[in-house]
Amino acid sequence: MKVFSSVPEIWKKGRRNFFRLFIPVSIGLVFAFFADVSFSGVTFAEDRLVVKDASGNATFRVEDAGFTHTNAYYLSQCEAPGLWLDETGEGNKSAFFVLDDKWMQIQRRGQGFGGYEASPVYINIDAPSLSLVVAPDGYVGLGAYPGYPLQMASGARVTAGGVWTNASSREYKQDIKALTREEAVETLTALQPVQFRYKADPKERHVGFIAEDVPDLVASTDRKGMSAMDVVAVLTKVVQDQQKTIVELSRKIEALEQK
Repeated sequence: MKVFSSVPEIWKKGRRNFFRLFIPVSIGLVFAFFADVSFSGVTFAEDRLVVKDASGNATFRVEDAGFTHTNAYYLSQCEAPGLWLDETGEGNKSAFFVLDDKWMQIQRRGQGFGGYEASPVYINIDAPSLSLVVAPDGYVGLGAYPGYPLQMASGARVTAGGVWTNASSREYKQDIKALTREEAVETLTALQPVQFRYKADPKERHVGFIAEDVPDLVASTDRKGMSAMDVVAVLTKVVQDQQKTIVELSRKIEALEQK
């Protein structure tokens, strides 16, 4: 029979025996608990993790198949590399986050898991930094950190007053040259103002131009749109030239009257 020579040796021996018994029992209790847990009154034998609130209601659980559920939404894997965020677990009113080689999509799914209603958001994950920025104040930047409600990398922006402001700094431009009187007059003469309604908003009437019909000087590359500033520049040049003519004629008339 072995006699312990000191109190520390007795404590060391007892502690070792305690952990030999405690660890297996603890593991067994944990497995027993997660093997049969309740979620809103329903037993899920496959659940491996359950979180409950102070009232004992399960607010978060992870199933053996990888599906993750909260008390309000289902977050689960899907057939494509992505996630469902679903209110019912049956594909109703759900958001579908898809990630493929280059794009992240946010889709709205319809009834059931098949098909989708729309894909309102596409983000190219290979795009440069700051491609899309939503600042804490709600300002949105496209290719730039926004200092205005909407700001483009080109320098164009929408001010806090709702005014669209073109990028016009010299640092953004190249091949700068003066607009001649002949070019301005020729372009202004060829412009054909029209009245119209947009097909997307037939209730509102507008006046303007047809992009396919305007002179090349103020036409866009694809001839699908126009910049109002281009027309303003043409008008400014013509009015400036006309003003010079008016001043010269006024001087001649004044000289004739003095004779």
